[in-house]
Amino acid sequence: MKKTAMLAVAAVFTLVACGKGSLAKDFGALFEDATKDLNAIAAELKGAKDAKAVASALNKVYDTMHTMKTKGAELEKKHGMKAKGAMPPELKEKNEAFQAAVKNVFSGETQAVMQKFAASPEVLEALNKIKSLKG
Repeated sequence: MKKTAMLAVAAVFTLVACGKGSLAKDFGALFEDATKDLNAIAAELKGAKDAKAVASALNKVYDTMHTMKTKGAELEKKHGMKAKGAMPPELKEKNEAFQAAVKNVFSGETQAVMQKFAASPEVLEALNKIKSLKG
């Protein structure tokens, strides 16, 4: 469920437009920054030893995704576009790396750590914040 929620949030950022010039540069930087942050958070989750550390990492996921959603909306407005349709070729590789980073945060070893502490109120609260991004 957590993985599905994050992938749904990530799908919000599938972009359309000509993909030329500053648009590709702007959105490319957005994908790169989020990918770097999510990969660092995944490493943090893998090393988490208690619920507090898991909740802290999950709150960072929320912050990263919220920032991406906000900046993405600003860039859509700046470039006069809608977030639907085919990914411009210039952004495909960066989008795929971003999608892989999202998956990395919510699968395998990181998922096992989250499940270990899933009953903790602070972890549940952090997960619910992430789920709130869907809307």
